Amino acid sequence: MDRVRVAVVVLGELGRSPRMLNHARELDAAGFETVLIGYGGNNLDLPSGIDIRSLHPMRRIDERQSKLTFVAGSALRMALLFFELISVLIRERAKIVLVQNAPAFPTLAAAWIAARCSGARLVIDWHNYSYSLLALRLGLTNALVRAAEWYEGFFGRRADAHVCVSQAMRDDLLSRWRIHASTLYDRPLQIESSQLAENLTVVCPAGWTKDEDMDLLLESIALLETRAIQFHLTGDGPLRAGLEPRIAELRKSGFDILTGFLPETQYRALIRSASLGLSLHRSTSGLDLAMKVVDFFAAAVPVCALDYGGALPEQIVEGETGFLFRSAEQLAAILTSVAAEPPKLNQLRENLRSSATVTWHDEWTRVVLPILQPH
Repeated sequence: MDRVRVAVVVLGELGRSPRMLNHARELDAAGFETVLIGYGGNNLDLPSGIDIRSLHPMRRIDERQSKLTFVAGSALRMALLFFELISVLIRERAKIVLVQNAPAFPTLAAAWIAARCSGARLVIDWHNYSYSLLALRLGLTNALVRAAEWYEGFFGRRADAHVCVSQAMRDDLLSRWRIHASTLYDRPLQIESSQLAENLTVVCPAGWTKDEDMDLLLESIALLETRAIQFHLTGDGPLRAGLEPRIAELRKSGFDILTGFLPETQYRALIRSASLGLSLHRSTSGLDLAMKVVDFFAAAVPVCALDYGGALPEQIVEGETGFLFRSAEQLAAILTSVAAEPPKLNQLRENLRSSATVTWHDEWTRVVLPILQPH
């Protein structure tokens, strides 16, 4: 019997889409013929049976441009991507198309058209809403943002099945667009053992984008009197260069701050050695969850997270698996307290060790596999 071919679509850098890479791994292991479509398919730790189709990279529009230039440039970019994605998907002849949202533009429309032309089922994995991300640049009341919300709902409702990252998002999809989705929580690929560093080590994996409040972190570090904490700000992204001068000033003041992108093996080792993880994710919708928190919890590392409300309580329980803060002053107070009494973290580690039993494979097999199997 021929294997069912599934196209996993990421209209972004594949290396920055761990959830979709995990989908591809599980599909391959479950016997599906899998093709991964996106940008930058090199140096990915994937099974050899997964095909990769790289889309042509297109230069992003500089958000510092005027709104008119930004919108016009983005529209042209989306049009080119739209036709390329339809062409690639039709050529692949997949029976199931699994797409990541966000981005919705032009992914949802292109994937829907290609799926209907190929007789394929369309499945959407809702990570966030594109219209709420666009609102960061244009404002929530902007006419284009309202049109984007309509577009997202219009094509979203036409998919054959849906999964999403949180219960809050599941409820919102149902009330907003009458979309019935299954919640697929991000889980660790495997439960890892902690190997704590001797000094107090705080690790903040960062994409250095607008939906992470790195300014708040730097403000909180400046408020600290203690220099007994080593900070690791990993990753790279568009805002990093602009913040480097402030980081350099903090280093001159005696703070131990390390930055830079790490290979996967070094990143995992750093996570295992962390005393405390930091999440500066500021959700645009309030409905998505930070996947970096999953990495920490897999190694029984408590997390101190920016409290954006919404779905966050589904992931972090204040005082049991981590701490929540809303200002630089609150974060500084937590860091000062932990630095003065590091054993405060021990009970949180024990809580995480006792609760970290479900892996990504378990969750994926329970939620997604039944959706993909023939009805």
